[in-house]
Amino acid sequence: MRGAQRKALARRFAPGLLQPFSGMNISVRLGEIAHTILSRWPIPAQPAKPIAHFCYLTMCNRENWLMLRENLFSSYLSWNLLPELSVVSDSSWKAGEFAEVFAWWPTPIRVLTRQEICTEACSAGFPELAEYARESPYGLKLAAIVTQAKKQPVLWVDADILWFRDPASLLGDPLLWEKPRALRESNCHQRRDMALLHSPDVLDPPFVNSGIVALHGKLMASELLCSMVRAALPYPHDSSCEQTIIAAAAKLSGEIFSERLSLVEFDDVHRFRSRNMRTEGYYSRHYVNWMRHLFYRDALKLHLRRLLTSGDCAARKQRDSAKLRKLGALR
Repeated sequence: MRGAQRKALARRFAPGLLQPFSGMNISVRLGEIAHTILSRWPIPAQPAKPIAHFCYLTMCNRENWLMLRENLFSSYLSWNLLPELSVVSDSSWKAGEFAEVFAWWPTPIRVLTRQEICTEACSAGFPELAEYARESPYGLKLAAIVTQAKKQPVLWVDADILWFRDPASLLGDPLLWEKPRALRESNCHQRRDMALLHSPDVLDPPFVNSGIVALHGKLMASELLCSMVRAALPYPHDSSCEQTIIAAAAKLSGEIFSERLSLVEFDDVHRFRSRNMRTEGYYSRHYVNWMRHLFYRDALKLHLRRLLTSGDCAARKQRDSAKLRKLGALR
């Protein structure tokens, strides 16, 4: 298992990262070093935890397997209950090789292929959505949410999110997830022409981020979904199209999560000292695009924190055992 992780994830160390006058920003430099360390730090098999009754749904390409591993590991460390896990393949990897690298996860992982998602979208009466999923990674994400949420409670989580606390109290009972819920953010990353035509409210604060979506049922009215998907089809590489559709669903018939569920801000992207999610009271953070170096910095901190905590526990057990031995000798 560990060998499979090293083989699949290890990256070469770039000596230039240690050159102090290379001109690289210190935050980016530290992020690249953290990325390299994590790529060579395999995760051993983890013990099982009690089961949560919903599906944790995510997606990743082959290039970002390490990011997905850290996303899942952070949830394992932070959550008291583990949900069923489903991962969507964008066709850049196959289930067999994935299973070897992610064998450390304590329960079976269901892999959903692009073809399966497209077939389910067609069967549900959404041929346009199936076409969007075939042509676009953002369409594949949208189709996965739509098709899987019809069958069970789903929590979609983008792979570039890390967890720092158990969000169960903010998520609520999965049986009550009929309304779509999505994240809040301070920036408006929506496609303006789509929004003006279908749901102008998404252009007004609070703005919606689709990094985390909870749903059990229909995302929105079928006619509206088909219309918005048709508008998105000419722009398969524009992430704002998918986010506009999710935002419309949340604004028209759903809700926006508590802002504490996830931080979606970028003010510390170039700082040496990044924001601390634990002290600020956030449950997760969404490290979008230009923040990936912060993702790996914070992921490495989670590993180090666990290492120190487990070391403290081991030392405490040794001290307790020594005390018991002394008491036994006195008797």
